[in-house]
Formats: sequence, structure tokens, C-alpha cells
Amino acid sequence: MIIIIFVFGAIIGSFLNMLIWRLPREESILGRSHCVSCGRTLDGWDLFPLLSYLFLRGKCRKCKAKIPFRYFLVELIAGALFVLAWHFRQPGDLASVALLLRDWTVIAAFIVTFAVDWEHFLILDNVIFPAAAAVALFNLASGLLGGNWLDLSGQFFSGVIGAVLAPLPFFLLWYLSKGRWMGFGDVKLAILLGMALGWSLAYVGIMIAVFLGGVAAVALLLSGRKTLKSKVPFGTFLTVGSLLALFYGQKILDWYLSYLGF
Repeated sequence: MIIIIFVFGAIIGSFLNMLIWRLPREESILGRSHCVSCGRTLDGWDLFPLLSYLFLRGKCRKCKAKIPFRYFLVELIAGALFVLAWHFRQPGDLASVALLLRDWTVIAAFIVTFAVDWEHFLILDNVIFPAAAAVALFNLASGLLGGNWLDLSGQFFSGVIGAVLAPLPFFLLWYLSKGRWMGFGDVKLAILLGMALGWSLAYVGIMIAVFLGGVAAVALLLSGRKTLKSKVPFGTFLTVGSLLALFYGQKILDWYLSYLGF
């Protein structure tokens, strides 16, 4: 089962690679895949996740242009994270299947967001909002199938509250600084992570992101690769922090509360 899920995740990763390339360039996602260097339409042998990259040695079959390693990495990470989500969720009923589908949706959206924000400093509405809507539906479906959708502590209402509360600190930073300290894309990304994690784990993810972003910023400053005026794609750290919170957030929160004596 693990192999099947990994392969499925890698296939989704191949689709995500297409989105990562085309969406920020406003290209249609309906056309066939092609080499971005020579324009050759790719055939089936060029599209096997992971394997095609290895067999082609990371080069186009026709023009021999180098294929970015990111393509291989996205497929590998997507497959691994899909397996990890299945391992954590261990679906035994339809309610847990709905949550697994939710987790896979979040993983896919975060992978695209990480890559696009890292390269283009963009957080795309046509990724965030459809993913947030799908997450809300999966949360609702899980509650309906589990018979507890009216429970205020359940996935659906927790997600709605998270979608309202998680963006607030980012909105305040954006508003008070008039966009100098924080882009509005991070506000929208926080809506998705709040919907997916609920308000408590969303703030765990945000704290992890702040820590990781701070460490990375200091390292870049000390290395001379960035200055105090340089932009930092904080959305990339938000996605990593949120994924860690998705899998380990409750353990982190429990440890922190016990450390405080609660």
C-alpha cells in the first residue's frame, strides 16, 4: 500500500510541477507538457514521475537542455508526504478518508505555493482559494460522515475559526506597514492554513515559520547573500511550518502546554 500511495503522490507531484511552471506565467494548464527550452511536446516516456528524470539524466531528449532538479524533487517530496499523511491518518472509515483527502489537498497546495513564492515572490489566488474551499468541504464531509459536524470542536468549525483568526496577525502587519513588512499574499495563505489546521495548530505552524524564517534571515545576512532591505519569501516558511504542524503540531502543543504547567 505504501508503494501505491507513493507512486500516486509522485504522479500528483508531476502535475504540480506543471502548475508551478505555468500558473505564475499565466499559461493554460490544459495544453500538453512540453520542453520549456525547445518546445517539443513530451511523449509518455518523458512523463514517468522520477524515472524519466533519471533515465534522461536530467536533460531533454531532443535539445539536451538541462531539466531543473526541482522537477525530480517535487515528485519525490509529494510522494513522501502523501505516504506520511496516510501513515498519520490511517483511514479506517469514510470520515478519516475525507480527512486524508484534505491533507493531500493541503500538501499539494503548499508544495505549489512554496515553489512559486520561492522563485517569483507570489502567492497565487488560484491555488489558495480553491484549496481552502476544498479543505472546508472535506472538513464538513468528515463531520457529516462522523456524525459530529455540529460539534464546535470538530474539524469544520475549528477550520472556520482558524481561517478567521490565523490571518489576523499578518493582516495587521500588512495594514500597519502598508505592505512593507508583509505581503497580502501571506494573509491569504494564512486563511488556508487556518482552515486546514484549526486555530490552535495554525498558530503552532505560524510560530514554527517565524522561527525558521528568522534563522534563515540571519544566515543569509551573515553570508552576505541578503541585506536588511532584501525581500524574503515568507510564504515558503509558512508552508513548511504548516506542514510540520499538520503532522506534529498537536505533540508540539501538548509539550509546550505541559512545559508551562497546564
